[in-house]
Amino acid sequence: MYRAYWQFYKTIFPFIVSFSILSMLYVGLFWGFVLFVSIGLLFGFIGFRTFYNNQFYFYFNLGLTKWKLFKVSFVMNILVGIPVFSVLIIFLIFIFGNLQIT
Repeated sequence: MYRAYWQFYKTIFPFIVSFSILSMLYVGLFWGFVLFVSIGLLFGFIGFRTFYNNQFYFYFNLGLTKWKLFKVSFVMNILVGIPVFSVLIIFLIFIFGNLQIT
């Protein structure tokens, strides 16, 4: 069962990352992380519905509804996002120094 959740998350992850990179360019690193965790998941679902809509039947046959997939993907998105953005912030601080504008 966990493999199905992981496979679904791997499918929507490129949509989430592309939205997050574009949002980080416009609103900054912190708000890019917030959008990655919250709204990025919605863009992942829109991308999945657009390009992989027939695969929902596979998950329905396993007994997984869209709501269950959304909840587990949200938790996985937070668990993936916190370490990735933490390493990114540490790397940017190491390269550029203090990132605050005063």
